[in-house]
Amino acid sequence: MDAKCGQLSINLKQLFHEFDPNDPEAQLATVTTRIMQALQSNLDGKSKQYKDLALTQLFLMNNIHYIVRSVRRSEAKDMLGDDWVQIHRRIVQQHANQYKRISWAKILQCLTIQGGDNNSGVSRTMVKDRFKTFNDQIEELHQRQSQWTVPDSELRESLRLAVAEVLLPAYRSFLKRFGPMIENGKNPHKYIVYSPEHLEQMLGEFFESKMWGEQKRLLPFNLSYWALDWEIVIEELCLKHHRPSVDVNLRSWIKYICK
Repeated sequence: MDAKCGQLSINLKQLFHEFDPNDPEAQLATVTTRIMQALQSNLDGKSKQYKDLALTQLFLMNNIHYIVRSVRRSEAKDMLGDDWVQIHRRIVQQHANQYKRISWAKILQCLTIQGGDNNSGVSRTMVKDRFKTFNDQIEELHQRQSQWTVPDSELRESLRLAVAEVLLPAYRSFLKRFGPMIENGKNPHKYIVYSPEHLEQMLGEFFESKMWGEQKRLLPFNLSYWALDWEIVIEELCLKHHRPSVDVNLRSWIKYICK
């Protein structure tokens, strides 16, 4: 076992500190709660490997959603409770909101120009510059984030919809208000590159990566490398308390969460 696994094993042993062997149900509930805390702490550490803050939020969103879904489909839900599930579903949504703010706030600023009635005080040069900046930024986002992954189809569609509900109305409004200033000039297609329908189609290609390597880490991370350490601690707990029935139940849950 390497140093990393050894350290993890030590941390896992601490999960079982001061358990009451005479109260198996409480023991199992406590273990489950601490496992969830350990998993989330591990996730927070792994998320720091990303330099792109939007990617950090997507990583946390993906993986916490994966844990919540696993809990909801198992008996762990009874031990953790509905409140735990609801709280962590809100945490998933918070990471989705943070992703949207980090990724899209700057590009939405391109679609805002202060001007008086009939666009007084707004020059054609300024509008051209805004369209050009928007085009460059949406192209860069599409190229990069279409290589990112949101494995859960429902979560993926929800995230796309959340972006579309903000981006498309803002773009339509900007196009309606300032588009005629460009259309009446030379080479309008140089600046008005995208229709709202084209943007909607592009959003439908976000988070669809089939790539391996660097982007694979966005998938729910494989919990199987925890399994060996869980097994070691469970065996020690079994020998210490001579309560195989407790440990069989615990083993069943650990194997489930480590799949």
